[in-house]
Amino acid sequence: MRRLLAVVFVALLAACGSTSSLQPDGSMLGTLNSVQMSSITIDGKPMRLVPGARIMTPSNTSITPDRVPANSRVRYKLDANGQVTQVWLLPPEK
Repeated sequence: MRRLLAVVFVALLAACGSTSSLQPDGSMLGTLNSVQMSSITIDGKPMRLVPGARIMTPSNTSITPDRVPANSRVRYKLDANGQVTQVWLLPPEK
């Protein structure tokens, strides 16, 4: 079972491109470029939001996809199918 999980994890990493943005908690960093209903683009890669996906602001409030500012720095998590389950908007860099 562990071997299967390891294979799935490596496959997800390969599908996402680089492992340099992988965080210790399994989330990844990126720039969310566009949002259209359940489709989003992170670092130029089209991705889908799962039904019930949450997008959280830096003040820990939930917002709808149409309220996400363009080119937002985000941390996000994927499910086993490579779909986005959670997105956290990061505060602007100073």
